Amino acid sequence: MEKALNSSKKYSWVLWGIIAFLFFGNLINFSGKNIIGLSADLIMNDLGLNSNQWGLVGSAYYWLFPISGIIGAALSDRFGTKKILSILILAWGIIQFGALAINGFSALILYRVLLGIFQGPFGPVAMSHINKWFPAEKRGVASSLFTLGATAGGLVLAPVIIGLTTFGWKVAFAVFGGVSIIWVLLFMFTTKESPSSIEKKAATKNPVANSVQKKSGKEVVKAIFSPTSIFTLFLAFSTFIFVVWTAIWMPNYLTKVTGLTSSQMGASVSIIGISSAAIIFLVSMVSDKVLAKTQNWRLSRVIVIGVAAVIGSLLVASVVFIQNPVWNVIAFGLAYGLTGANFAIGPQIMMRLVPERSGLMASILMSFQNVGGMIAPVATGFLIGLSKENIIQGYNNSILVVSGTILLCSILFLLFVKPDVKKNA
Repeated sequence: MEKALNSSKKYSWVLWGIIAFLFFGNLINFSGKNIIGLSADLIMNDLGLNSNQWGLVGSAYYWLFPISGIIGAALSDRFGTKKILSILILAWGIIQFGALAINGFSALILYRVLLGIFQGPFGPVAMSHINKWFPAEKRGVASSLFTLGATAGGLVLAPVIIGLTTFGWKVAFAVFGGVSIIWVLLFMFTTKESPSSIEKKAATKNPVANSVQKKSGKEVVKAIFSPTSIFTLFLAFSTFIFVVWTAIWMPNYLTKVTGLTSSQMGASVSIIGISSAAIIFLVSMVSDKVLAKTQNWRLSRVIVIGVAAVIGSLLVASVVFIQNPVWNVIAFGLAYGLTGANFAIGPQIMMRLVPERSGLMASILMSFQNVGGMIAPVATGFLIGLSKENIIQGYNNSILVVSGTILLCSILFLLFVKPDVKKNA
């Protein structure tokens, strides 16, 4: 009995270690990624870029991101999630050092494209790794902790990133390249691909590695094109548009429209990150608890996340009508958290459809949502450019488009996503 208890404790610590690694991997990912947004003025002035060119810089990251996401996740299903995660982060760490050689618009575009290729598969492969280790009723919280790494890297660490840019925006990229390589070395030598036989025995209540009935190719295609899959994809697409808007354009919005100084903007972005991280975790925890109690996926995953996204969309729109710096920070923080909970739960719905191809299903969702990453920066740049001298109107128009898209997709999600229906599962 004592031996079994010790093995169970050991397994629990292993789980926490996995989540810690994935959290910091995501933190590094989004910290390096969001240097672009937080250094927008510095880079634009240094390289002489206008708003339309800046929109292309934001979009370039996602040009091959969806394709590489699907390929990388499919490879992880075949060769193992740990191996692919290590290769991805090592590659993007080396590429980030290449930022030191950027000397113009074309070089910056190339850098963004290459970074997107190797960061594209990270999210779905990491979600698949979580799926190996955690039972369904704990995956929401586990996934939310992983997702919080993105929030921490993209928003909470904003003052740290801004501080690094005082040594030069290229240096900031290189620093995160070095941190990425350190992460890879620790991850490779201190973690395992999947639960060992001893850990599986200790975790008899954790059916992560239970065998699943494999679906045929025809059944997989049918699952991908089911209403449950399609409208889960569209919700992810719409909410990711807001994520990209916050990364590329929100720092400029806070300084040029709201009137904050650079240091005030950094502090505000950090506050938005902290508040949204707490909300993502709380919403995901509620979803997990409802699932554990009811075993009802529609109630726990669809209703909880869909309603949160509807409220989040309305909060996004509110900043257009309540133009107050304090409210802007509150509204963005609440909206990011309520809509961002979808990034923890959406992949769980997709992976439930075809459990034995969890990496592929998660990558389809994340690749589709990242199409929004291609569109949002260019569309926002176009709207701002179209407004000419009235820059506030340009930003407001982009915010209303983002809000309306999330609202429409979240309503469709609530109406048509039914993961408990046998033919969809």
